[in-house]
Amino acid sequence: MKHDQQKDISVIIPVFNAAACIGDLVRSLLSEQAVNMEVIVVDDGSTDETWAVLCAITDERLITLHQENQGVYAARNAALAVHRGEWVVFLDADDQITGDFLQKRLYTARTTQADVVIFNGWHVSSTGERRRAVHHRQPYVSTLTGYEWIRHCVSQKEWPHYLWLQIVRSAYIRDNNLRFQPGKSHKDVLWTVQLATGNGRFYFSDRADYLYISNPASITHRQDYYDIRATSYIDLIAEILAIGAQPQHHTVRGSLVRHALVESRHFLGLYRRKVENPQALRTLFRQRISLRQLLPGVSSLSDVFFFLKLMRKIYLPSRRQRVLAPK
Repeated sequence: MKHDQQKDISVIIPVFNAAACIGDLVRSLLSEQAVNMEVIVVDDGSTDETWAVLCAITDERLITLHQENQGVYAARNAALAVHRGEWVVFLDADDQITGDFLQKRLYTARTTQADVVIFNGWHVSSTGERRRAVHHRQPYVSTLTGYEWIRHCVSQKEWPHYLWLQIVRSAYIRDNNLRFQPGKSHKDVLWTVQLATGNGRFYFSDRADYLYISNPASITHRQDYYDIRATSYIDLIAEILAIGAQPQHHTVRGSLVRHALVESRHFLGLYRRKVENPQALRTLFRQRISLRQLLPGVSSLSDVFFFLKLMRKIYLPSRRQRVLAPK
């Protein structure tokens, strides 16, 4: 098989110290013979046996890349730079897929003539128990424009920013110049916002074909990572507001500001209970985001109460700061 010919699907999997699970996922994908695929696994500087596990799989459909540790988003960008698929699927190394995963996704994408198809999945415990569907309020078996989807997600308070539920047309990625921003966290949310503001055709399938396994030991739950997550929320909120301010997105500006307010709730939850350096984060939030920018997102009594809480916690000087202020 020539390595320069186009494939039906490019599966992109970033990995870091995933020796225990990446082999099973790759072999499961490669077992599908009916799909002309490439599986691109980017080893992001693993220090375990991940690279050896990948090298032991002898299949020309598997493409392995190695880079110094730069993070999951840089790894995905490296794969996007070389992929040859008509469609792109993003997976995580430690999760599981259902049978004929790629064949059924490809069939849905082609028959609906969508630019992006959003599927469903299951939250699964570490013991294998299927607990709940990933989302419940999407417009199943329907096609919406990206702008319509933004309005729907914001009004329903459910925006599934999960890369592994998406299959995306490569031409749509190229036409909208989509890439992942570098960073530690939450850039998948920004990717999905930018995917939607491209205003293409989005189809929604209620087929749950992905098993998302909860991992209490994940880095996102480490105490020393909470400040990184909070900083990433600040970046995310500022970026969403900037996208909404662009003239071409004026028809969804209000919805995007409302979504920025939702992400501000997530930030404040971390800020109030879990971060180690609240003063630095408070200062950064005030530098990047103004109350005036967020105010148009207030659309309910709950929003009013949250807005006042945000103003008190972030924008008004604390009692201690007032005492220490120079006379």
